[in-house]
Amino acid sequence: MKQKKYILLLLIVFAHLGYAQQRGLSHLRADQLGHGINVSWLEQYWNPKALDQDKLTNADFRLIAALGLKTIRLPVAFQQFYIQGSDIQKAKLLADIDAVIKKTIQYRIRLVLVNHYGNLRADHLQYDTQQLLGLWTFLEKRYRKISSASLYFELLNEPVVNDQQWLPVAKQLITRIRKMSPGRTIIVGASNYNSMYELSRITPLPFKNIIYTFHFYEPFIFTHQGADWIGKQVSTTGIPFPYTDHQMPPLASSAKGTAGEANYKNYQNEGKAGAIHDKLMIIKQWSNTYHVPILCGEYGVYRKFASEQSICNYLTVVKNELNRLSVPWIIWEYDENFSIFQGKPEMKRLSPCMVDLFRK
Repeated sequence: MKQKKYILLLLIVFAHLGYAQQRGLSHLRADQLGHGINVSWLEQYWNPKALDQDKLTNADFRLIAALGLKTIRLPVAFQQFYIQGSDIQKAKLLADIDAVIKKTIQYRIRLVLVNHYGNLRADHLQYDTQQLLGLWTFLEKRYRKISSASLYFELLNEPVVNDQQWLPVAKQLITRIRKMSPGRTIIVGASNYNSMYELSRITPLPFKNIIYTFHFYEPFIFTHQGADWIGKQVSTTGIPFPYTDHQMPPLASSAKGTAGEANYKNYQNEGKAGAIHDKLMIIKQWSNTYHVPILCGEYGVYRKFASEQSICNYLTVVKNELNRLSVPWIIWEYDENFSIFQGKPEMKRLSPCMVDLFRK
């Protein structure tokens, strides 16, 4: 009897060891990301004063920490400010990044450094690949001594080429970075703007310590309502979340005949927690199948036309679903047009619902 118990105990121990090895460092790094916030600033290549802003002060870091957030995702327009930038722009950009890294280490907040708006065009694939290789070779060398537990690299935000073109490029970039920084955790998304549907169709890359990211803005007719850079399909404003029949605005005349009309008619099915759960389960099942970690690198609501209550309802529902699925998340964004605040970033400018979102 004792021998049987001993054998059973050994089997349990080996099973746990096997599971731990299967999860590996990438799962640990993903878990450590926890909950975070995107800070929009250094990707704003259209803003001539972007590099001159003292965006993240000590007060901001204290506020972010007080909200219980463990990670800052920092989108950077390397293409415009570094690859194509002047010497002055390059120096300012690197000084800004260095300052953020120093502060994140000081406040024990993890940083995801993102190549935002980077070029990877189907008709210039080889040229753009060489530029990306040069960029990540430089960044790897510059930040080689920064702990891999503190600094993560995200290769390219929202690739627009297909995955047959993008994934071979990603392999080259990972190989180049890992040559000198074998322990660096690297974040990779799929095509079609970090689509979770495209991600669910690929086979994971043949590397360890990779986190796979996706962005979640569904239902799009709600999260981007009134966003002029999207177009007529989101021109209907005042849409509530969750769907409430008597609160629904009429379909905007400019949205008729666009994808927005179909989305409007289907919103009674899409604008609820159950639909969000079903969608997120697609990528969670992919993660479970391949035993790889996933990250929701962006989710949020354009705040100009959505009510504060609807914004918070949505952020809370998505947060709760991601938490149930043990998926780390990073909200878009801190204090720009998808801001979590009603005005300047201060605790008193968070709605009661938003306070609960971060405290529960």
